[in-house]
Amino acid sequence: MLDLENLLKRFSLEKNDNGFRIYNLIILIVGLSLYLLNNHFLHEINWVFMFYFNDFLAIVVLLSFLNLVYPYKLTNVWLIIIVTVLASFVWEYVALFIKAGAIFDFLDVICYFGSMVIYIILLYFLDGKINTSF
Repeated sequence: MLDLENLLKRFSLEKNDNGFRIYNLIILIVGLSLYLLNNHFLHEINWVFMFYFNDFLAIVVLLSFLNLVYPYKLTNVWLIIIVTVLASFVWEYVALFIKAGAIFDFLDVICYFGSMVIYIILLYFLDGKINTSF
């Protein structure tokens, strides 16, 4: 039987508080604003904005959204890596079977992990620490 309390202790998950949610709401709003800005204006600048900028924002937006709705702070680096790997798998591999015209692009995966690093850096500045408990 899965012991949820020990699992929470193992990954040092803290209850989510309003201050942390507000920070994540701000990150989410900025990320979605940059997404809209890219879709309407920036994508015409060059191929990086056209093909990779939204992928670079994807994990930041996903993790900030999860930290808004999830009752515990998703700040553990190992859990963030797991979320990033799962999202990369779904967006780059499973999408091949679901969406017509989808292609696998390894540079997208690199952008997802770059986005993950940006989010971890933001967490460090918000919390003053990086949670690497395992």
